[in-house]
Amino acid sequence: MLHVIPHGNRWQVVSPTLENPFPLFVHLFRLEVDLKRVHSALVRYDPRWEHWVSALPGLRLMRWNNPEECLFSFLCTPANNIPRITGMIERLCEHYGEPIAEWNGKLWRAFPDSHTIARLREAELRALGFGYRARTLIQVAQALQERGEGWLASLAQLPYWEAKAELTRLPGVGAKIADCVLLFGLDCPSAVPVDTHMWQAVQKWLPNEVVPQGKSLTERTYRAVVEWFHERFGEWTGWAHQYLFTAHLFQRTWSTTGTGGTGESAI
Repeated sequence: MLHVIPHGNRWQVVSPTLENPFPLFVHLFRLEVDLKRVHSALVRYDPRWEHWVSALPGLRLMRWNNPEECLFSFLCTPANNIPRITGMIERLCEHYGEPIAEWNGKLWRAFPDSHTIARLREAELRALGFGYRARTLIQVAQALQERGEGWLASLAQLPYWEAKAELTRLPGVGAKIADCVLLFGLDCPSAVPVDTHMWQAVQKWLPNEVVPQGKSLTERTYRAVVEWFHERFGEWTGWAHQYLFTAHLFQRTWSTTGTGGTGESAI
């Protein structure tokens, strides 16, 4: 468990459960990666990324500490928004997680493992506001139990397309959730999660280059986006995705506040 306190451009990292929390902080934010090297590679492979790198100089790819937690968290995301997703994750921990620390007057609990979630009743999760996702979470947990301990983590050793195919065999796991788990939970730099926002970014900033404008997001066009990033950025694919995705999300904020430059070239 980490508590991160910002102080200007510095951070204080404290933990009630770890004597030395810094290694976990390094892991979560990939602090071992030299951002200057990332920026240089992205701009070298495609100069258009210079706008986005300049506007987001400290952006990093987060890396989950536990791939199971990553998977179940992203299973909460379909047809949802961040406040509701956050609430679902918090309720999973509060109701089913093991206690890990009492701190600042509150009992903190870990994220429940797949063994725990597999034994839940759908009605319980529906009562906690999970809706149709309740069944999916339980079915995926049961599938993980059937595949054996360590199966999910072992996918990190497979080539990208093979690992993705294995993930999409799980109930309710499509291409986007599989790519999210690969990129953020299994340290796979070849993954390119394509949701509505990323699809809009590709259509706007890379018009007719990746796929013809006006096309809808299908299995075929999704794969075309992934293959374009692979061909253009290689081992830096995940980082390239992160900068374009985040810049597109911040586009409206930058255009109204004047930060990040002016006009479309600001991102």
